[in-house]
Amino acid sequence: MMFSTPVAVKFSEIDLAGVVFNSHYLTWCEDAKMAFLAEVGFGPYWFAEHERLALVRHAEIDWVASLKPLDLAQIRVSVDRIGASSFTLRHEIWRSGEDPVLAATCVITYVWFDRVRGEKASLDEAFRAALEAAR
Repeated sequence: MMFSTPVAVKFSEIDLAGVVFNSHYLTWCEDAKMAFLAEVGFGPYWFAEHERLALVRHAEIDWVASLKPLDLAQIRVSVDRIGASSFTLRHEIWRSGEDPVLAATCVITYVWFDRVRGEKASLDEAFRAALEAAR
């Protein structure tokens, strides 16, 4: 399954060299992650009702090409790895248009966190199954 969600590039997200500030890449990826998880049946209300969080454990950002203000881009999300208490999503940010261009990749590992116990936990089996099905 390849999930994709749009993003419109804003003037405030770009430096003078035409490179997106890293913090904005991560914000875009957080929004894309939440949309992806909602698509596979685990939206934000599920997390609240089950006292779970998917916290960033590690993030890598690789810049490939510049984006300009007012560009439209697509963030493609795919499951890269599923562990015992963590999962990794690959986010590819593509400039939209007739000839799409890969602008950046962000590979982010999330740890499954139990809010009641205040510690990491094993992935819920239904969540694991949803990730496997989306893989």
